[in-house]
Amino acid sequence: MTTSWIEKNLSNNPFIYLENGEYSFKDFFELLIEYYNFSSEIINKNEKITFISKSVLQYSIFSNLIPMLGGIFVPMNPKSPIDEITKKMNIIGSKKIIYDESIELEKVGNISLFHSEKSQASNYKFTWPSYEDIFCILFTSGSSGLPKAVSISRKNIESSCNISQKNLSVEKSDKWLLCMPPYHAGGLSIIYRSLILGNKFHIEDDFNSEKVIDLIMSEKINIVSMVPTMLSKIVYEMKDRNLIVPKSFKFVLCGGAKTPEELIFSSNNIGLQTLPTYGMTETSSQIATASPNDTFRPLNSVGKPLSKGSIKISKNSEIQVSGEMVAKYYDEKVPKKWLQTGDYGYLDKDNYLFVKGRIDELIISGGENINPLEIEEFISKNKKIKECIVLGITDEYWGEKVIAAIYSDDDITLEEINSYLDGLDKFKYPKDIVKFNKPLPKLHNGKLDRKKIKKIINESK
Repeated sequence: MTTSWIEKNLSNNPFIYLENGEYSFKDFFELLIEYYNFSSEIINKNEKITFISKSVLQYSIFSNLIPMLGGIFVPMNPKSPIDEITKKMNIIGSKKIIYDESIELEKVGNISLFHSEKSQASNYKFTWPSYEDIFCILFTSGSSGLPKAVSISRKNIESSCNISQKNLSVEKSDKWLLCMPPYHAGGLSIIYRSLILGNKFHIEDDFNSEKVIDLIMSEKINIVSMVPTMLSKIVYEMKDRNLIVPKSFKFVLCGGAKTPEELIFSSNNIGLQTLPTYGMTETSSQIATASPNDTFRPLNSVGKPLSKGSIKISKNSEIQVSGEMVAKYYDEKVPKKWLQTGDYGYLDKDNYLFVKGRIDELIISGGENINPLEIEEFISKNKKIKECIVLGITDEYWGEKVIAAIYSDDDITLEEINSYLDGLDKFKYPKDIVKFNKPLPKLHNGKLDRKKIKKIINESK
């Protein structure tokens, strides 16, 4: 019988570090066992189990325990409205939610709620997924407005881990800071990668720039994954305090949105070597990443593909990806040989990848995927608004900043529009509202001219 990742690493070596203590690999396994009786009673083979918590440690536990019991792990954002959570659950047919004491939930529809409980388990038996079995399901925003479910197999996770390791050469003595959400591929991959490789990581439940800086300066961590908005805040505060990073620090892996070269330069100047990376949920994390030892990366490139022949550029300049790290969508019986990323770009003669932008209109702001159509629908519920379009405008801090352009005869404030956005995640709220005093520009077919509107907004800055 195949042995789980954690069972292969049962040692007293440190694994997880928290603010108030640490867990070895053995300690972590014992934590899993404490939830065994509770979980084994409610998890059936191939059952999709939704999990919600505010604790990264809890995500670490159940992201392994649920698959070890034959189920499929489906993490959700604890800040999401319950309507958004249930909408996603209905897409994949998930009927059960496990949650802990950090979350308050009320019974919804035909969904069963289970409050996680500890107990002593004298006997336990695990069913580790096969290589091809679905391990977890993550959601990514689709261009149609509906979330897209991605079925990620054990093969996808392990392949992604292995190709990343060849590039980054993470050692067992290294300590990775986990401050990315564990319900996204970027954060969850750190947990899985640490188990597969026998590495260790430090948990921060919420991103706090002061804590991160203290961990870096005290040499308690030497690798960090961030989105550009996080890194920008870290760099600004460290420069303001005239801090220089200890030589023990290795690198920052920065992705989720385009990392400005100015930010990379500023970060490198204070000793935070920054490696731009490009990846997506569908590829179980990274596709291309700068190498720590690569001093020749061209400006604005995200490094080279992590696997030979894994990236090609289509005739319309779309970036397409292939390989064992590529997952299939939930509604796909057979995955396509080449995944269409929806991004456009090119490979130069030295095989460096340049990502130029989105083919569709999906906005990536602060590492979050945001569908503008969804926001437009909410804003348009306000009867004062005659026309509305939501755009992503390039921004040094956010990567892309969500802007709502509206045409209205009446005075209307950001606060008033936000009051109509209940039910959406907070990160989807427009950062700015640009009011037009005449109808918005249109194409010949009557549709709003997105390019022209964006140009007008950019020129007005």
